[in-house]
Amino acid sequence: MKILSRKVGLLAVLVAMLGLTIAPLGAQDTPELSIVWFAWPPCDLLDTITDDYPDATVTVTCVPIDQWFDQIFLDFASQGGADLPILDSQFMGAAVAGGHVVNLTDWMGENLPLDDYVPAALSAYGEVPVGSGDLYAVPMMTDTRMLVYRTDLFEEKGFEPPTSWTELLSHAQAFQADGVSGFATHWNPGGDLVATTWNHILWSFGGELWDPETYTVEGVLNTEEAVSAIEMANALWQTAPTGAGSFGFDEVVGAMCNGSTAMVEIWYGFGGAFTSTESCEYADRIGFAVVPGEEEHFISLGGMGISLSQYSENPEAALALVAWLQSDEVQERWASSGGFPARVSVLESEAFQNAAPYTPSFAEAFQLVKDFWNLPEYNTLLGIQQEYLNLAITGDLGAQEALDLIAAEQQELLDEAYGEEE
Repeated sequence: MKILSRKVGLLAVLVAMLGLTIAPLGAQDTPELSIVWFAWPPCDLLDTITDDYPDATVTVTCVPIDQWFDQIFLDFASQGGADLPILDSQFMGAAVAGGHVVNLTDWMGENLPLDDYVPAALSAYGEVPVGSGDLYAVPMMTDTRMLVYRTDLFEEKGFEPPTSWTELLSHAQAFQADGVSGFATHWNPGGDLVATTWNHILWSFGGELWDPETYTVEGVLNTEEAVSAIEMANALWQTAPTGAGSFGFDEVVGAMCNGSTAMVEIWYGFGGAFTSTESCEYADRIGFAVVPGEEEHFISLGGMGISLSQYSENPEAALALVAWLQSDEVQERWASSGGFPARVSVLESEAFQNAAPYTPSFAEAFQLVKDFWNLPEYNTLLGIQQEYLNLAITGDLGAQEALDLIAAEQQELLDEAYGEEE
């Protein structure tokens, strides 16, 4: 023991003289990696799955949704933060313009079966600019909106899931007349909540947010179709439980699970919240359907990709983790546990189709997705839209006035940013 101690002491002196450090045994083989996302069931699932990753210690941080954008971009500004930020599709323009994420086009072509991915997912979540072929994110979670409804109440009325917004409103008003709230969703002006709820009503009524070729909002957004879309949203809001103008995700889930509401609309990613009677009292009386259309049929695109931060200190290890997450085995686990993959083979697999009562309708719904601006100015554009939409839908501002205000303020912003391109 004395000889061993003497040898260890001599080694320590030598290391000190040479200015070296000795890492704990195995530390050099076990990098620490971090992922940031927003707080919802898929983030919790990702945290659970990465616990089993053998080649690194992975920390998954799930932040409140209204802090998600700010958290990531404050980290970018300090040239730090997570190795692998999960960014909303609309965040990508700002992330790429700022040079904050790595171009993954070549890596993805060499390491992933790109032919097996839904093309819309590759483009929506990672291609900047759209059509360029440059990919800055790997699809992590495909998602869109679903209609959740009380099967027992529908049976009593002889109703089928509505195929148009007009029919949905009629159902909602009929339930309200019986003393049950008709329809609830998240009309909250935080995050992108009210926008993603209202946008597909607008699109299905034949309206548009803007003309991306000319960067024009005025005269494109504030139209008769958009007024009708706001009037529809206001009528639906009037059938909702008290306080629905400030509802977020939890309140929407609660409105269905506490039995107060006949229908809600929310992301498929929250499907698991409705399937267990332990967490949802009415789980055994809940059905799932595709969100309806009107003159046309569009549903808001959800989901997001996982990117490699330019500021990661372990880029190779981080990409190895991404490759593991996209492997057949892990994707099948993701699909069977509540996640929504972007791989066609996995979406069509029995594991996904039988994973939950809401998964069979997902494939149909995802064919109808549409997205909004993918610009560096996204967050500012969103803030303008969110504020006035919430006021109009809850009856505190006229529909036309709200649309005119949105159009004028967004147009001024785009003119300043892109006026020379017109």
